[in-house]
Order: sequence, then C-alpha cells, then structure tokens
Amino acid sequence: MKVRTRSRLILAAMAFIFLIGLSFITQFVILDSFRSIEKQQMSANVERVIANLNDQEKIVSANCRDWAGRDDTYAFAGAAGSSGNSSAFNQPLLLGTLDVDYLLIYNTSGDLVFSEGALNPDGTEEVVPQQLDGIIKDSIIPAGVPGGVSGRHGASFLNGAPVILAGYSIKGSNQSAPSRGTLVMVRVLNSKRIGDMESVLQIPAFTLAPASSGVSFGTFSDTDLQKMKKGGIVSQPVNNSLMGGTAMISGIEDRPTFLVVQVFTDRMVYSDVQTSILIIAASIVALSAIFIIAVQFLLQRFVLGPLSALDNDMQIIGRSGDLSRRIPEKGDEEIVSVTRAFNQMLADLEENQEELSVAQDELAQHNRKLEELNRKANLYLDIYLDVITYEILNSIMGLRGYAEYLTETAGEKEKRFLKKIVELAQKSSNVIRNIETISRIYKMQPGVVAVNLEEIIRKEAATRPDIQISVTNCNRRVLANDMLGVVFDNLFSNSLKFGGAGVAIEISATDNEQGVLEISVADNGPGIPDEMKPGIFDRFAKDSKTRSSYGLGLHIVKMLMDGYGGRIWADDRIHGDPSSGVAIRFTLNLAE
Repeated sequence: MKVRTRSRLILAAMAFIFLIGLSFITQFVILDSFRSIEKQQMSANVERVIANLNDQEKIVSANCRDWAGRDDTYAFAGAAGSSGNSSAFNQPLLLGTLDVDYLLIYNTSGDLVFSEGALNPDGTEEVVPQQLDGIIKDSIIPAGVPGGVSGRHGASFLNGAPVILAGYSIKGSNQSAPSRGTLVMVRVLNSKRIGDMESVLQIPAFTLAPASSGVSFGTFSDTDLQKMKKGGIVSQPVNNSLMGGTAMISGIEDRPTFLVVQVFTDRMVYSDVQTSILIIAASIVALSAIFIIAVQFLLQRFVLGPLSALDNDMQIIGRSGDLSRRIPEKGDEEIVSVTRAFNQMLADLEENQEELSVAQDELAQHNRKLEELNRKANLYLDIYLDVITYEILNSIMGLRGYAEYLTETAGEKEKRFLKKIVELAQKSSNVIRNIETISRIYKMQPGVVAVNLEEIIRKEAATRPDIQISVTNCNRRVLANDMLGVVFDNLFSNSLKFGGAGVAIEISATDNEQGVLEISVADNGPGIPDEMKPGIFDRFAKDSKTRSSYGLGLHIVKMLMDGYGGRIWADDRIHGDPSSGVAIRFTLNLAE
C-alpha cells in the first residue's frame, strides 16, 4: 500500500472515530443531561397538579364542614321531609358561590333525604346524577356505618369526569349535640376547571383518569406501577416534542382504588438543544473535512510528494539498472538525508559492480579452463575405461576359452576347478559389461521419447527362450529410450540367477494414476526379506541368507528409472508372503 493511500485511510479513520465520539458525547452526555432535567421538571409539575388537587379537596372539605356546623342545616336535617323548612334551605345559587356542584344530605340511617345542584348558565338547576349516591355509599357512608365517616374527602369519577367529594356529620354550632345525618358536597372537575388549573399551574395539559382505564400513552413496567402506587412519579418522553409525567393518587372509595394523574409539557428546550447539537455537529463535520483536506494538502506538499518523487526515481533506477544515475537532494532534512544515503548506496553499488564485473570475467575464464580440463579428463577416462575394459574383457574371454578347452581332456577333479574358472570369468565379464552400461548412462543425452513397452519386453525375452515369461496388458507407449531394454535384461538375469532354470516371470501393467503406468515384473523365486527390500537398489547390496549379491544390475535399473522420472521398489509377488517370490514394480509416464 502506498504512503499516500495509507495516510488518507488514517485521516479518514481518525475523522470517523472523532464523529463516533462526538455522537456518543451528544447522545449519552448532553442529551441525557437534558432528559434528566426534563424529568425533574416534569416530576415538579406532577407534584404541583397533585398539590392543587389536594388544595381543592381542602377547600371543598372546609366548606362542607362549615355548612354542616350551621344551625339552619342542623334544623333542616332534623325536620327532613317537612315542606315548611325545606324552602328556607334550598338555595342552589349559593352552591355556585361556593364553587360546588352538588349538595346532598343523608339521615342517620344512611338514606338520602335531600339533594340539590348548582344553577346552570341558563338558570336551570343541575340534576344530581343517580350514580353519585353509589359513590357516596362506597366512600363517605360505607356499609355498616349509616351515620357516615365525618371528615372523609377525596377524589373519584362520576360519569367519566373526575369529582372531589367531602362529607361531615351535621351537628350545628353545638358540636356536642347528637348528629342528625351527613352533609356531602361535590365539585366536578369539568373541562373549564381543568383549563383553569392548567392556566394557574402554567402547564400545557394534564389528565385524571381511573387506573382501571389505563393510560393514554406508552406502557409501564411492574416496577414503575409499584413505584406510582407508593406515591412515586414516573417521567418519560412521549416523543421528541412532548414529555409526560404519571403518578397515582388514592381514591375516596372504601375499597383500594387509584386515580392516574398524567401531565404533559412541551420539550421546547430539548428540541432547541437537538437543533443546536445538529448544527454544531454539521459545523464540526464541515470543519473536519476542511481540516482533513488541509492536512492532506500539507502532507502531499511536504511529505508525500517528495517521498513519491523519491520512489519514482528509485523505480526508474531499478528498472534501468543505471547505477550512475543520481537523485536530486531536495526537500526537508529527513528527505534529503534519505536521498543522500540512497545516492551513496548507488555509488557503492556502482563501485562494487565494477569489481564484480572483473571478478565475473575472471570466473568465466576459470570456468572455461575447468570445462576444458573436465573435457580432457572425461576423454582420457573414456579412453582408459575403453582400453581397460577391452583388454580385461579379452583376457577374461581368453581365460574362459582355455578353461573350456582344457575341460575336454581333464579329469573329473580338474573339470570341477575348470568349471569354477569359467563361472568366475563369466561373472567378471558381466561386471565389465555393467560398468560399460553405467558409462553409457552417464554419457546418455537427457530426454525421453515414446517407445512401445511390449516390443521391448518381447525383444529381451527372445534372448532367453529357456525362461517362462508371460506378458499382460503391456502394449502401451511410454516415455523412455533405447536403454529401457537394459532394465528388463537385468531383471530377467536377477530372476534367473536366484530362481534357477525353472523360474517363471509374470510381467503386467496397470494404470496407476492419470498419465502414469505401473509395471510389475514378478517371479516365483525365493523372494526377498522385508528388511532387505529398501536397500537392494544400492550398489553391491548383499543378503547373506537367501541371495549372495545383487551387484550392479538393480542399481543400473534404478539409475534408468530416475532418468525416466519414474519410481521403483521391491514388493512380494503375493502380498505378505516374501517366500512366494519377488515383484519389482516401477512406474513410467505414458506417451500422449
């Protein structure tokens, strides 16, 4: 990778990491801080709403207490059902001044004896709902307490609207007098009163609903619900523009009930902060891009440019091989130092190249002299070997001829010695011929040609008509040369030598792998022990137990196989039974 590309990648990675860090700081530090502030403000708003509701309960309760302590109320309760006193007490207009919607009076038996509603704007009296009696019987005058629970007050719901109730015992101004029943006052928190509360508290909106009806947004965990039932407040964003706070207050009913108070406020500050952060982030991104461009320009101008020029000059020198070329020394100190060192290296290489050229010339002269000496040595060696082998072979042949001649006239004892002389002469002749074969192999030109395997086998088998030789699937063309017959000649001689005159030889060929033919030459002779098989292709390998000496024959076979690019190894004719005979296997490449 080039330095220019790497530097750009590094700058891009740094910018990416910086932006990720900025996003993390924005999301988890700044915005979370503002969310915490919003939650605190929302909790304060919910507490203000609950405090306002408590204040209204206290007001309704105080008015109810005052009216229950009036003598005219006490007198009316005592004459309940009397038309004479009822007209004096029935004053719906007065309820409006107390900001109360309903007034109800129950006798000491818990029966409703009087009820009236405040005046509507059109002058008609508000009708007291029948459901209100059920709420009162479930709270202020519960079952088993017909005289009522004096002083009980709280909130409930009437026909889907929140209401505030308060009840007191009617005793007149003499609080020690016996109670004549229970006075109940009810204030309905209609849309106007809730709007007035929102204006006074300066909150956009709030709702009051029974806990059984659920809430208007989101879902709460069991932990949140338990927290709210214990008086806690749960604040959470509704969306990016609205924040909601939820709490529960206990209802006035005698059984455990809860009312859900929800307050909603606009997230004006949060939206402004988000917008500001986006503007800041965009500005930082733009500044980062400008910074990267500026850094890249400066790097290109003072670092990457000179390095690129130095690299180009080095490549030109490397391609041309001109060590006399020099690179201009310019740029910052580090670039100049590198350039000067490179130029010095070129000067040293140029000097060494001249010395090397002289040394190469001298080496070439020595090589030519050595080649000439080697040629002469090989020539003298060939002449020497030819003369020696020729003379030795003639001497051996003469010795063999004299021994055979004397055999005709010698006695039985002398014939035995003469036979040994003939065998030794034949063995020596074979050694001389093997040496000639090895000499031919070394002088043989490298390379192979396509030859017919079966033709070569048949030709060598014809020279030994006394041996039983079978050939199977060998009519194939392989890559070898005219020396391939020597392979089979040596293998046949080895089988005859150790297997005797009655030895039988089986030759077969199989396709070993793509383009390779495996040839097997197996006999039924004494075989070769497993421990001897790896070394029989070495020169003069010996086996003192079954075979006296393998001589040079198998070594010559291996030399030829190496030259043909094949492999050779010894195996049992019958797998796992060395005494059943030996199988010499080798591979040759098939001709296309």
